[in-house]
Amino acid sequence: MALVSGHPKSRLMKGFTALGPYIREGQCSDDHFFFDCLAVCINMQPSPEKREFYGWWIDLNAEEKRYTYTYHLGLFDKEGHWSEKKIKEQEVLDKLESSLRQFHTRLRAYIVSLDMTLEPADSFKDHPFSLSS
Repeated sequence: MALVSGHPKSRLMKGFTALGPYIREGQCSDDHFFFDCLAVCINMQPSPEKREFYGWWIDLNAEEKRYTYTYHLGLFDKEGHWSEKKIKEQEVLDKLESSLRQFHTRLRAYIVSLDMTLEPADSFKDHPFSLSS
């Protein structure tokens, strides 16, 4: 199936998977892709399936000539759901920002290889830091 951008979805999924362990295929749809990263474990005591993490997630949308994104920082809870949360610990925030910037660089390079651009969504105004580069 070719997307609005003209690229086959199977090719895109293969390319997105090669970027690292971030794509959540089950949460993707025709022109929407979901990536996340469980960057910092909050408590190692519970069993792995009950742990909570600080991390980030990106919603990526395919348009005719570009891909747009929004990203969020927050908490991945023991039920497996994301919620936005202001990160107060500077060390945690630094780790989230670093991992998100590294992923964004690889994502941008892949999208440019498709002769497309990667831009913040028009409605995305409240981002904690800029990913442009």
